[in-house]
Amino acid sequence: MRILVTGATGRLGNYLMARLALGAHDVVGWGRGGPRLAVSGQLQTVDLTDAVGVARAIQAADPEVVIHLAAISSADEVRRAPRTAWEINVEATRRLVKWAIDNDRRLVFTSTDLVFDGTRSWYREGDPPRPILEYGRMKRTAELAVGESSLNLTVRVSLLYGNAPWGRESFFDRAVSSMLAGVPSAFFDDEYRTPLDYATAAGVLVKLAESKASGLIHLGGPERLSRFQLMRRAAVALGIDPDRVLPTSLLRQPMAEPRPADVSLDTTRLRNQFPDLTIPPIETALGSLGR
Repeated sequence: MRILVTGATGRLGNYLMARLALGAHDVVGWGRGGPRLAVSGQLQTVDLTDAVGVARAIQAADPEVVIHLAAISSADEVRRAPRTAWEINVEATRRLVKWAIDNDRRLVFTSTDLVFDGTRSWYREGDPPRPILEYGRMKRTAELAVGESSLNLTVRVSLLYGNAPWGRESFFDRAVSSMLAGVPSAFFDDEYRTPLDYATAAGVLVKLAESKASGLIHLGGPERLSRFQLMRRAAVALGIDPDRVLPTSLLRQPMAEPRPADVSLDTTRLRNQFPDLTIPPIETALGSLGR
């Protein structure tokens, strides 16, 4: 299968490209430059805000499936540069959807648990999205565009954790580095998600791309955890003194935008799609990082 991956040089993109390299697929990756891939393959620098360049590049790639990861996903960055974020998060998605529809191809789009308002737990695919962050509102707008084709699939992804071995640090990397240096770090104990490691997320995305799944599906871990709980268990798994993980509250942190308190995802549909799927606990997932 010929697959195009946007956002190939990002953290999840690197894991996904590495996983795809293990199969028999013909893969093209688009990125914005920055860290190189840890695997060989076709990698192109494509500016998703350049409509003409995107049209030329996708026609040349001619993929059977597009896995669209690329996004400005930092809520702060979206707020600081809303026009650029809209171009990448919404308009670029619309262009890719139009190409897929015009050419009878399939698009797998990664969205976010932040399309929900956080007023309950264990959101299902059929629950109404009510984003309160601008980033969530943009991703919801993009979801609606993706849904214009019955072939397409939107994958709402929860909080991802793990290291970024190819040089693009995540909040997890920075937090672990700080704690290894003996500096305590504080994490919200009243913001809940369903964390999942990067490697497992990449493996599931490959399975979904290879399947005929369409519509909406939630991708997250099996446990509802606060960031404080996640990082305390991560510290123990990595041999770090867990007392360096401190609790703090959303209520104590002044923010430009409100954050949803609980966007834990119900993944029943995913488990039904892949009954044999095993999602490792945090301790197992981190044991493979080689820190």
